Amino acid sequence: MNAPDPRDSDRGYTLLELLAAMAIMSIAFAAIFAGLGMFLRTETVQRNQSQLDVSLRSYAEQLMGVTYVACATPATPTYAAVSVPRDVHNTAYTKSVTIKYWNGDLPATWASSCTSGNDKGLQQITIQLTGSDGEKGTLTIGKTQ
Repeated sequence: MNAPDPRDSDRGYTLLELLAAMAIMSIAFAAIFAGLGMFLRTETVQRNQSQLDVSLRSYAEQLMGVTYVACATPATPTYAAVSVPRDVHNTAYTKSVTIKYWNGDLPATWASSCTSGNDKGLQQITIQLTGSDGEKGTLTIGKTQ
């Protein structure tokens, strides 16, 4: 019977085997870090969008709480006094408000201007907030007399 050569059990890995293992591990680590980076970017975008949404809805609720003003514009003092709340990161948002006025017909159509005495008691208010990093949120509400 042939006895095993003691030198065979002491053999290590060849340089080629080590290089192949390092190349495979490098590819695996690169894929893991790329996935982690994508996750972190996506999480940041989602967090910013959810904060914008909270501020947008809060602003809309405040606007719904003020007294109805016939033929109001975004510059009407009652509506203009409502401020956009800052989020938990103290982000300042730029607001854009447009108001349309119900024509009194069905299905509803909206006019972009209103004359005194022509207000039918329903306004369509569209609010758009823009964050400092460019994200935008839009919400349309109806305000009744």
